[in-house]
Amino acid sequence: MTMMAPLMRSITHGAPGRRDWRWVLSAAVPVVVLGLVAFAVRAVGVHSGFELWVDEMVYSDLGNSVARGDLPNLPNGYFFLHPPGMFVVEGLVIKVFGLGDLDPASRVWALRWLTITLGALSVMLVFLIVQRIVGRLPAWFAAALMIFEPFVLRNNSRVFLETLGGLFVLVGLLALIHHITAGGARDTRVLLPVTAGAFFGLAILTKDVYVLYVFLPVVAAIFWRKTLAMREALLVLAATVTPYALYLLFLFAAGRLGGWVEAKAQGIARMFGGNVTSGYNAEGAPSLVSRLIELVGHYGTSYALLAICPLAGILVVRSARPERRMVGLTALFMGAFGLYSAAFGTFEEQYGYGIMLASITAMAVAVVEAREQWPRVQRPVLVATSLFLVFAVALGVRTELTTDNGFQQFHEWVAEGNLPADAKVGVTNGTAHWMYARDPRFGVWVSPKEMRDAGAQYILTQSLTTRQGYDYAVPGLIDWLEANATPVFRADGPNNGATILYRVDQPALDEGADADVAASPDRNGGEIGVEAGG
Repeated sequence: MTMMAPLMRSITHGAPGRRDWRWVLSAAVPVVVLGLVAFAVRAVGVHSGFELWVDEMVYSDLGNSVARGDLPNLPNGYFFLHPPGMFVVEGLVIKVFGLGDLDPASRVWALRWLTITLGALSVMLVFLIVQRIVGRLPAWFAAALMIFEPFVLRNNSRVFLETLGGLFVLVGLLALIHHITAGGARDTRVLLPVTAGAFFGLAILTKDVYVLYVFLPVVAAIFWRKTLAMREALLVLAATVTPYALYLLFLFAAGRLGGWVEAKAQGIARMFGGNVTSGYNAEGAPSLVSRLIELVGHYGTSYALLAICPLAGILVVRSARPERRMVGLTALFMGAFGLYSAAFGTFEEQYGYGIMLASITAMAVAVVEAREQWPRVQRPVLVATSLFLVFAVALGVRTELTTDNGFQQFHEWVAEGNLPADAKVGVTNGTAHWMYARDPRFGVWVSPKEMRDAGAQYILTQSLTTRQGYDYAVPGLIDWLEANATPVFRADGPNNGATILYRVDQPALDEGADADVAASPDRNGGEIGVEAGG
């Protein structure tokens, strides 16, 4: 018996007494096809459809430090805000494929092929989980939603931590669901709970917040209608804490545990609203409601899934079947976390990915549960879910086919020699800063006075994020540039607006500097690490 047994048993679920290769092949083909389709859909827009984000380059550089044989670190020190799971996987890929010498942005675009592969595997796992619980038709629905849901695509197509962590969650959940539905069979009653816990532990070792997805629901399952027996839950929980415990023991032995404690104290305060410096509840940031209204045409089904998650959880935890209740508990905890973060905490979009996974799996189960409990709602529920899927597919296709890669276009424009060798360029946000911090032609000069003092003739902006107050520059800079500067490069995108390189002639620059136009004394600029050091 191997750790892949839960996967193979779920693929062959529904064929009593048959385990010949023809059946295995016929059962596995739909799963493989789903994975290939999911990969192909994500490959369409992996570079063109998703603007570069500073976090991607930070994580890429952290992975590069692991590839060199060190703990995850940046020039300003070791990095403990997030656990090392994703950075270790990145490091292996960087080492194997020789990506270490690429510039930060180019390395990110290479590593995105890793994350879309992980996303495609996640689609396969959702299909297997839902099929195991409620059958193949709801599993097709859940898998199709995973393939095209625009927020899922957005996360899978970037070098974020959540996709790998979500993959580990789904493998563990598949093992646990198989254990529950098998009735604690003698040959798997230890292996499957331990397997589930081990993968849950790897999920937490990739992103701490997944403790809400996998640890707390298992604890609750002990007390909620005996969804899990005490013995099997303790097996899961013991295996879950083991990977992180080993990580902490390693940090203690290396004398780095104090840095971890400090980083985690800050991170927990930030996540739960004690120190909100980013996200929709941060001071000066656009409100969540305004962004929902602005982006509903792009992510309408995503916002619906955020709301559906706790509701589906409430319905499914009432089920008579323990495997359904287990999925309901995951949705209940993740949905409650989403509601709390939106109201009080640091609600950043990356947090939404785990909620999406819990919502999609619970929604598919909830549809079947509702049909069984209230047969009269079967037709309206079928119509509603079908329409929901159609909308999600339409939005997903639109997301993949829409060009939104201003920084990549600018990067290629610079690589083609269009920027003079002696040019000085001010950058106005963290992404551009990290992207070009190793190029002496670029610097954080975000007002006419700073540009003049640095001898800069050009400035690179993204219109929407600057106007919304996310960037180093004050919003008024855009109006001044539009009136006093000449665009020499422009690429438009739906999320960050227009990426524009302006040239400012000296008379206009002097006039703006003397008038102290767009002065930004409180900006969040400054030195950042771009190449992870020892």
